[in-house]
Amino acid sequence: MMPVLFRIPILGKDVPGYGLMLMIGFLLAVAWAVRRATRSGANPDVVLNCGFISLVAGVVGCRIMYVIHYWPQFAQYQGVERIWRIIDLTQGGLEFYGGFVLTLVSVTAYLYFWKHSLRWYFDIMAPSAAVGMALGRVGCFLNGCCWGGVCELPWSVEFPYASNPAIVQWTNHVPGTSLPQQLMFVDQLARYPHPIARTSLAASDSAIEAEAVRDRELATKVTELAQQIKAKEGDRAALEREIGTLDRQQRRLPFRDIRAQMQRYNMTAAEIRALAATHHSRSVHPTQLYSTAGLIFLALLLNAVYWRRSRDGQVIFTLLLVEPVSRWLLEVIRADNPIDTLGFTVSQFIAICLTLTGLIGLVWLQSQPPRSPAAVLFEEDDDEEEKQDGDPQPA
Repeated sequence: MMPVLFRIPILGKDVPGYGLMLMIGFLLAVAWAVRRATRSGANPDVVLNCGFISLVAGVVGCRIMYVIHYWPQFAQYQGVERIWRIIDLTQGGLEFYGGFVLTLVSVTAYLYFWKHSLRWYFDIMAPSAAVGMALGRVGCFLNGCCWGGVCELPWSVEFPYASNPAIVQWTNHVPGTSLPQQLMFVDQLARYPHPIARTSLAASDSAIEAEAVRDRELATKVTELAQQIKAKEGDRAALEREIGTLDRQQRRLPFRDIRAQMQRYNMTAAEIRALAATHHSRSVHPTQLYSTAGLIFLALLLNAVYWRRSRDGQVIFTLLLVEPVSRWLLEVIRADNPIDTLGFTVSQFIAICLTLTGLIGLVWLQSQPPRSPAAVLFEEDDDEEEKQDGDPQPA
């Protein structure tokens, strides 16, 4: 698990593993699709446009599905705070099938309204979609999400302290996941203990000390305002509002959990980090890597089908038929999605719908012309201005 792969030296910006894998997957997928389009005589610009649409729709759709699925996490906030929580992707929170479905809808709309061949261009992009998903699953592995159930197989993996698998296992009281009190921070508002956050453990000693100084400054200011209220100096309502603002600033200090434990147990940050390093998750199925291997195989299979297909549309409907089946099976051994949709996880339910769509689509194709009527060769004139669709036959 490597949520952050490296830091850009000059800019001082962290490069997240999940985001980098998504970007690499997107670029490889688009490049492969453009190559396939060029060899087929299709318009590569159409593929590039579809790629851009997929990038935007994929992220937006994944986030929308996550927010809907886990709405109680956001409903507790109000106004601007709720909006910020919804759009903030820095803490994760994406569900793949939301992006997959919105991408299908968005690309279909683009191809339809611009009068491009739906069946042909979807066939061109289907193998690339599998490649993009495969790299995205590597990002999931680095991010520590989409993990599997506990197992003791030779290839099982353990995730580090306070990773998502470790937190969920601790919350569910899985044997062997208990934590010492030194790593348990008691929130004064919620009045329940929770593990020190990984972001706090990753903070430098100087950052922790700087925050401690800021905390003392805020506490001093609160004390001064309270004394003014006691002495009946100034507008009481205004002073209480300012105290409330300062109090919220204190509660939002990101490293207050590790600072509290350092003070309570007279430990240094290094000692707490060393203790945390000895506590990790139980061994689990690396379902992210299972998915990556399956999707790479599927991408190669779909590419082979593309060059041998007898009808436009066979490749995309094969993707819709096969990929959801593998996802449904993986959901059986995954441990992060609740069974909350008609006796299935939400991803299993959507997978069933997509599989049926793929099956119905393959049957429907038998009544359609082998070649899409909208598929015509892309021809570029001397001025490079007129562009049309291409013929599905490979060069």
